[in-house]
Amino acid sequence: MVAETQSFDLYVRGSIPAAMSGSLFVAAARRHKDRSRFSRWHDSQADLIRLDLLPGKPGRIRARILSVDPWKFCANSKSARPFYPFQPNHGLNIEGDSLWATNLLFGAPLEVDLRTWKPRRSLAEVPLRPDAPQLSSTSHFAFDLDRRYAYFHESALTQGDRTVLAENLVIVRLDTKTGTKRTWDLQAPQDDPAAEGHNFHSAFYFEEAGKPFLGLLRTGAIVESLAPHSVPADHDVVPMQPSTIWIVQLDDSRSTLVATLLPGIRQLGAIALSHLDVDASSRNGFVLYANYKQADVAEETHGENLYGEQPADVAEHYSGMIVEAINYGMVFRYHRVNGQYSLRSFSRAYDSQRTSLGHSWLPINIELNSSRNRLFCSFAGFRPRLLPRHIARAYRDAVVDIHRIRHVPSLLMRFDPATLVPDFDNQRTYLSYTEPVAFAVAGDAPNDFIWTFSPETGLKLYRSHDLSQVLCHAVSPYLMNWRDTHFRPDPAHMVFAHT
Repeated sequence: MVAETQSFDLYVRGSIPAAMSGSLFVAAARRHKDRSRFSRWHDSQADLIRLDLLPGKPGRIRARILSVDPWKFCANSKSARPFYPFQPNHGLNIEGDSLWATNLLFGAPLEVDLRTWKPRRSLAEVPLRPDAPQLSSTSHFAFDLDRRYAYFHESALTQGDRTVLAENLVIVRLDTKTGTKRTWDLQAPQDDPAAEGHNFHSAFYFEEAGKPFLGLLRTGAIVESLAPHSVPADHDVVPMQPSTIWIVQLDDSRSTLVATLLPGIRQLGAIALSHLDVDASSRNGFVLYANYKQADVAEETHGENLYGEQPADVAEHYSGMIVEAINYGMVFRYHRVNGQYSLRSFSRAYDSQRTSLGHSWLPINIELNSSRNRLFCSFAGFRPRLLPRHIARAYRDAVVDIHRIRHVPSLLMRFDPATLVPDFDNQRTYLSYTEPVAFAVAGDAPNDFIWTFSPETGLKLYRSHDLSQVLCHAVSPYLMNWRDTHFRPDPAHMVFAHT
């Protein structure tokens, strides 16, 4: 395991409230500045960014970046292998003095010691084989109600005739206090058997009738090839099918757990069910908030775009960047109690004449505040010149009308979690456009806050009830680059923890 660290202070303006004493953690990717070097988003080298917050006016923010790279910092080197045990450039799961960082799709979780800021171990539980050389695991873990146990899935990936297939699915229970693990074999629902779509981006825990259950968001990303393309050329895309949610009763007396489908989800007909927050505190069902991206998340941006332009002619393009949505997405609220459910959704196109309504283009993060009376969602927006023609071709009936669509700015918006309606007010304190998609809710209500972050625009702090006024802004040019060869694009996620 190769690792290196870098430390520096950010330039801070404004003030850091006392309640924000702690640290922010970001899983960042690293891309080569040479645009001719192709690498899939999933395969990007990983930088784990830690931002230690010292309250005051202006206070102090110290960055410590841990670069953990099984490919020795450059996937294009002659010694690079096409597969890797871990590449933690996406998800962040924290409890106690441990962080488990994950990939978007490939590899096992990496455990990091928060006290020393050094990696401990990889949590690979499924053995690899010559015909199954790569793993997939859950990016965002489920935790039981007292956070003693964390749950995630793992599976082996093998190359099929047209797509990658998931085999040997297991559920892993991790004791966050002792570090010990227990695994169950996982059997797919009879009505959701297609192994090419058996990947699960997020998980949640709930109890019902005194029994523990695990929910798995089956994203359904379909990967054509385990290894990256040798040349980033147009190719046939196998379209994703509607996502589902698997429900699994946890039973220590069994070695194999059988999943069933959560009713009402497949019927929504949307793709790329990815991120969630959940309120399961009643111990009798749950209220789930989750989002559909409406994007083929297994693909990457390369090749000719919808307007016939080549990547070299699009200034904001870089080879292998995360894919754009094919249309606007959806956020939904699923309330289940006593085996019955109700469902609400928010799905909205962007209207440049009525920006106060918000939009749902490419939803990313979704998070409740501590009192669960505010729900925050970030939306990446849409850059039409970055949607490849070969991906749109696979979704002819669903793709946006390219002659009418324009650029859609990113958005951070606050919702009423009971109704899933934007938390409208005359001062427009409930939304902020052009925000980074990575955010973290921090503090305890009524004095809770929200941080946003990107390497380019830096770190910003708002009170959760007023997204119109910045309390703190911190930047550093060192956040944007790794040495002279790589830059850090906008990350997807950030979490806050008292450290």
